[in-house]
Amino acid sequence: MLDRIRRRPLLAAVLSASLLCALGTANAVPDASIAAMTATLRSAPVNFDVHLPLRDQAGLDALLADIQDPVSPQYHHWLTPAEFQRRFAPAPAQVAQVRAALQAAHMNVTEQGATLHVSASANNVEQLFAVPLTAEVQQGSQARLAAAAPLQLPAALRDTGATVTGLTRGAPPMHVNWQRASTKNPANRYGAGGTTYWYNDLKQAYGYPSYQATTGAAAQQRRLDGTGSTIAILISSDVLDSDIKAMFDHENFSRYAANHADPTLYARHYVAGAKPGLQDGNDAAAGEAALDVEMALGGAPGARVLLYVIPDLSDASVLAGYRQIVQDNQADVVSSSFGGCELYYTAAYNGGKDFTSLLRPYDAVFKQGNAQGITFVASSGDNAGLDCADTQYAVNHKDGRFVAGVEHPAASPHVTAVGGGNLLTAYKKGSLESGYKSESAYGDPLETADYYGFGANLAGGYWGAGGGVSTLFQRPAYQLRALGGTRTSMRALPDIGMLVGGCPGIATQPCREGDSSVATYFKGGIEAVIGTSVAAPEFAGAVALLVEKQGRQGNLNDYLYRLAANGPEALHRGIPGYNGVVDNNQPIKGKYNYTVGLGTPVVRLLIGALDAAPAGVPRSPSNP
Repeated sequence: MLDRIRRRPLLAAVLSASLLCALGTANAVPDASIAAMTATLRSAPVNFDVHLPLRDQAGLDALLADIQDPVSPQYHHWLTPAEFQRRFAPAPAQVAQVRAALQAAHMNVTEQGATLHVSASANNVEQLFAVPLTAEVQQGSQARLAAAAPLQLPAALRDTGATVTGLTRGAPPMHVNWQRASTKNPANRYGAGGTTYWYNDLKQAYGYPSYQATTGAAAQQRRLDGTGSTIAILISSDVLDSDIKAMFDHENFSRYAANHADPTLYARHYVAGAKPGLQDGNDAAAGEAALDVEMALGGAPGARVLLYVIPDLSDASVLAGYRQIVQDNQADVVSSSFGGCELYYTAAYNGGKDFTSLLRPYDAVFKQGNAQGITFVASSGDNAGLDCADTQYAVNHKDGRFVAGVEHPAASPHVTAVGGGNLLTAYKKGSLESGYKSESAYGDPLETADYYGFGANLAGGYWGAGGGVSTLFQRPAYQLRALGGTRTSMRALPDIGMLVGGCPGIATQPCREGDSSVATYFKGGIEAVIGTSVAAPEFAGAVALLVEKQGRQGNLNDYLYRLAANGPEALHRGIPGYNGVVDNNQPIKGKYNYTVGLGTPVVRLLIGALDAAPAGVPRSPSNP
């Protein structure tokens, strides 16, 4: 059963961050240690969340459609958190009923939107849910008490359709979507043979507006660099300010900056008990945080970047982070570079117990964010079209294969899923010229190996941008219009692509083509990084420019699919590739595929800055 699956490093001698779904075994921790840990954890309060369903779901769905319809009077009329609460929050009587039941069980309850945060003794939790609690240890997550059997919800919770998170042993924690490239050559930024691009190489290649471009009314002109927009990064680690400065200093950004200063992280928010500082022994999370902040600021140096730090990537922590971002309502765009195979929530991976109900609170918080004008961006995963291990391997611990699947949260129709591929730029001897030449998105076949130490092999995998068709989420209206289908059709992803890079060390060598990467600073050194974790914050920076130019966007997918239909010159299309399942001629040749979605952007055109000069050669006034 999946409740016995735990995270384990993926070929730690080769990789420093998880590439595939994060699985490991509970047997890695002896029973005696579990018992001792359980006793220790029982001495502290147990925290969990109760999520209540939103009121008037049909009305909310209608509003979300109107708010994205250019001919509707409601177009881009965003709600405040207070307005959303008044119209769609659970009925006060429901909240009171659940609160009373929890307090009667001697629990402390605080309310945040549609969620009740609860703290209680282990004994009281066991009595309320009629289930024993034992220690659970998952790599990448904090040790915690979790239910040893399915929760038995009391009538007050069951009758209201409540979902409980923080106690169940459902899907394993999500994983980040980056790793170090197998080769690193930060001096080679020219597009062939192990290219490592810097942020300003990407800005020239993807047609960003010049750093000297401006926007706004004549008397209120401002630099078109994300000024006035806000990006939130959600991840399970802090960052080093010195790494951010080192990246910009490498390119001498301040030489041409308006205030002769490097961009900086605007603020940090610690959520759900997260602590300041880098996580000890968790370079995957810390490296992800550095990558996300640096890529977002590199693309939008004028934007305010907020770092929301959570203790781990469990559902409870991730939901707490998203919920805080939505309640704060400061961010215009939220970037998430993590995910997990959606199949791992299903009964087949959980001994017959269906945990897909855990996805309902995500749906609610994404809908609220969209209604407030917040855009959610997520990496589509790095296992190409084969995101999941089959049950033979993941559940039975026997030889198995990778199978088709997609990642959540990218699979949510309220989130923009970002894939991508390898980039090739122009080369002029003696110049930093980095103009766009071509892209490809061929998945790299992975070696057969026992990736998680189960004593069995996992075969048939590919490394590359995640994508395919969801088995859990219906195809939204914006995709039905663009891709066709019926009411039984399911959500396709990704929606768009940018640089991902390729050819990890565990791929069958030599790779077919493409070994580009992006340069970042981490713990004072230069890293060459690949993965859709590069593409998501990269695209979030582009969205920040769009927000500066046109205002908040909410669910950006409506805009992207309309743009692809009416202004296709804003996208690089017809990019060749293969994701281990189908090639890029599927499902609609030249218009949409499962590696780059609609294509990769020409950012000036994507944001409607048609008259802006393009970013020029890196380290120049137009592209510092």
